[in-house]
Amino acid sequence: MDLVGHDWGCILTARVASLRPDLVRTWAGGNGPISSRYVWHPLAETWQDPVAGERFMAELDPESFAKDLVNGFDAPAEPVEEMVRHVDGTMKDSILRLYRSAVTMGTEWEPALSNVTAPALVFWGERDPACQIEFGDELGAALRATRVLHVDCNHWTVLERPAEVAAALEAHWAQDTGR
Repeated sequence: MDLVGHDWGCILTARVASLRPDLVRTWAGGNGPISSRYVWHPLAETWQDPVAGERFMAELDPESFAKDLVNGFDAPAEPVEEMVRHVDGTMKDSILRLYRSAVTMGTEWEPALSNVTAPALVFWGERDPACQIEFGDELGAALRATRVLHVDCNHWTVLERPAEVAAALEAHWAQDTGR
């Protein structure tokens, strides 16, 4: 299969590719660091803290949260506002559990990246305040990526530069992988 992921999708699909390389024809991902050097962004650190995370979710105002995401991550307003409308009790609990389960993910999962055998493409927003470009370059090196694409945007590469990312994906999939 051809795996593509962004943000947590990048992290999780890279994990799949590292655990079951025999199932992956190609892998592509971006803006999801898998590094022992990565320091979680302040919002993630809040969610990882049992007291602060619970308080944050209990006091969450969807409209204010959407504005904070748009301003803090330079995110496109319309998709963020739509996403935040779906943050219910189940989603809040899922967010807290996910971030708390990943406190040491970089240290634990980074060594297995060398198991990935599929041709890899890394696409990364150069101006991502939460996942700096150096982590994209590092991930590309760990995966022996055939290409690391620096995208002139923030975190939301697939929303901000869809044509550029799509063209890179199509070229990536068109290569002869020998698989």
